[in-house]
Amino acid sequence: MLSHGNITHVLLGMMVIGMEMAKVKPPPVWNTPEGIQISLNVVPIYHSLGLYLTSFFNFLGRSTTVMLSKWNIEVFFDSIPKYQITNLGFVPSLIHQVVHHPRFKTADMSSVKGVGCGAAHLPPQLADQLRARFPGMERINQGYGLSEITMGAAMTPVPGLLNGRAKDKPDSVGILFPSLEARIVRPDGSPAGPNEPGELLLRGPVVALGYKGNEKATRETFVDGWLHTGDQLRIDEDGVLFFVDRTKAHYLTSFVSCCTNPFSQDTLKISGMQVSPSEIENALLAHPDKLIIDVAVAGVSGGRTSDERIPRAWVVLSPAGAALGEREVAARLVVWVQEQLSRYKWLRGGIEIVGAIPKSPTGKVLRRVLVEEYEKGVNAKAKL
Repeated sequence: MLSHGNITHVLLGMMVIGMEMAKVKPPPVWNTPEGIQISLNVVPIYHSLGLYLTSFFNFLGRSTTVMLSKWNIEVFFDSIPKYQITNLGFVPSLIHQVVHHPRFKTADMSSVKGVGCGAAHLPPQLADQLRARFPGMERINQGYGLSEITMGAAMTPVPGLLNGRAKDKPDSVGILFPSLEARIVRPDGSPAGPNEPGELLLRGPVVALGYKGNEKATRETFVDGWLHTGDQLRIDEDGVLFFVDRTKAHYLTSFVSCCTNPFSQDTLKISGMQVSPSEIENALLAHPDKLIIDVAVAGVSGGRTSDERIPRAWVVLSPAGAALGEREVAARLVVWVQEQLSRYKWLRGGIEIVGAIPKSPTGKVLRRVLVEEYEKGVNAKAKL
């Protein structure tokens, strides 16, 4: 549940950011019919990122937003030259589709001056693939946020912001938004040190009131004024935040409320060691032969004890992978992971080739769906 005060403080914070940015980076001249920027929104409006792209963004500056009624990649490519789009807002799953589409290298996207991505972690190699299409673009604007803080918690700053004190570092999600306080804590609740991963806690006037109709989740997540995000991050000596992994999955049914499903764990614990699915996913995507275009890793049964989970990967083949064949791709990926990662991170749960990775409308991987389907198959075989 969000209050009017939450939204007001988001707008105030964005005004502060805009004024500070104007001190170091003059507003660009937009070569559009009306002389203003034109954004293409492909994100659902009920999500905080979609609300920002269609509402907040327009409140704070003269701009036009073009909206797709539903995602269609052909219409996406056609719309950019048709409406002279200057800004694109994405989620990672859509970037995957765009950069691997045949039209990506030839479509007219010369009007685009800025690209942003939110809602989920954007792997560095995927960001590089997209940025390479826009030679004059310095970076893909990224950040970190969740609906429980109305919109964003961190953003990548422009060079020189805050007299140069705000650093833009590779693979970071940026610096805190105005009005927010942050803590990184260990599992026992003690403060983590610089660059030490831990759970991110946030406090400020943009933190939501709670979960509608779910008092238990509200009590567990909003504690003594602090929002327990359930996400693993680290903060370096310059106050720059780096996303590590999602410890628990947030099941959002709308921008202002959450359903009553309990949170489920994404991070695996194997032989007493924490295993990040994102780390394994990034390793698989980094295979030099570009055998896959999408991947999800989750824990499945099969460990030494009944409650231990082992890593399993679901992958979508690239054209190069399809030409090579499923068995050969799986074999090469297994060897690659063993060469790149520690033994306890190896894919003991196997690799499965799928046509698509299930995701929420905002691009978050639905690992629980993959795990449930896998476990159903295992249980069915056990009964035979």
